[in-house]
Amino acid sequence: MRPRSIWLLLSLVALVTVARPARTATPWASDPATPVVTHNQMLRASLDRIAAGSGLWREVLGTLEGSGRRAIVLTPDQVRVQDARDAAAGAFEADLLAEAAPVVQDGSVVRTVLVVVNLALLRQAHHARVWASPADFARDLDRIVIHEVYGHAFPYLLAGDLSGRCADAQPGQRPTDACAIQRENAVRAELRLGLRRDVGLDGLALARPTGLSPRLPLTWVR
Repeated sequence: MRPRSIWLLLSLVALVTVARPARTATPWASDPATPVVTHNQMLRASLDRIAAGSGLWREVLGTLEGSGRRAIVLTPDQVRVQDARDAAAGAFEADLLAEAAPVVQDGSVVRTVLVVVNLALLRQAHHARVWASPADFARDLDRIVIHEVYGHAFPYLLAGDLSGRCADAQPGQRPTDACAIQRENAVRAELRLGLRRDVGLDGLALARPTGLSPRLPLTWVR
């Protein structure tokens, strides 16, 4: 995976560099007690569903409350992405479902993690299914948010630095042994969302055999 940066759009003319990893950060919300923030109603509803059903999730929220550390959950239109080899920043990949990126200060300190969820792509994938339902869409959204926030963002925020990295499966590693997938499955179990056993899309409703249109390529884990 090549190093890349994600830029958070704060206004039409102002950009703040954030990264995987990044060097600077600007607060998104004024309330330091809020560990997870979003301005999107659909993402807010997902976060609320997860918090209502998961004691593990609520435990982390309680630990982070008042710490000033937070996850900012965004949609692709709110960010720009820059590959380390490219001078110009571009749009978030159209075929990528989600990504979490820590904002790094002073070498390794992490007080903010950006989580980008491609709602438009998820919606498009579900519309391509013959038997799509709003309930399937909501459950898949919750699975993705759990993986990115509980699996990736929360470990960084709990550690407060890059030592909190919780990785996806490495080459040759069983997916269920990967840190991020183990954390994801712990919360999935509480919410009865099934367990994830792969690094791809098989753990999502959109990948069921009757489902995804072959003309709609998408990826999740890089």
